[in-house]
Amino acid sequence: MMPENVVGVILAGGRSRRFGTPKSFAEKDNKSFFRWSLDAIAPVVDDIILITNQDLKGKFPTDLKVEIVTDMETFAGKGPLAGIYTAMLEKKACWYVIIPTDVPFMKAEVFKRLLAERKKVQAVIPVVNERLQPLIGLYHHTLKQEIKTLLETDRLHMRALLDKANVKFVPFTEEKPFININRLEDFDSHIRYRD
Repeated sequence: MMPENVVGVILAGGRSRRFGTPKSFAEKDNKSFFRWSLDAIAPVVDDIILITNQDLKGKFPTDLKVEIVTDMETFAGKGPLAGIYTAMLEKKACWYVIIPTDVPFMKAEVFKRLLAERKKVQAVIPVVNERLQPLIGLYHHTLKQEIKTLLETDRLHMRALLDKANVKFVPFTEEKPFININRLEDFDSHIRYRD
């Protein structure tokens, strides 16, 4: 019997090529990006796991009350799907709340709204001004085998998973929580030089 619990998954394994340094440790208001992600999901989940790569694993603080693991070796370097699948293997849960580490404006209220929409579906995904946000969403444990199949066949886009799942799309009008910092220009315009 699958527990009805909710596990939060922080995806912190990206190479941050466009940003230049690991985004997880960039700061907004003197707080690391990964801590903003952690704080956004902590109120709505029972447990948290942070997925990263081998190079970064030892750089996270040792006092974090979350499990820090690297992508399983078979799928290492295969992007967000590998991170989600690794989390599903590591921690059994009914639902997985996914958040990357480059959304330092994200709020718990977004996830509360998503969690309220999880009836009779396999994924709950926000849509912001007609743009899907698949890395900020909920995924049901029944998608685990589908994710594994996609990884094994190198279909690594999140859209490939959504095409196979029963998805509830939830519209949001406020863009700010979904601002993601991909490049140094994004950091400059949204954080360093903001009014």
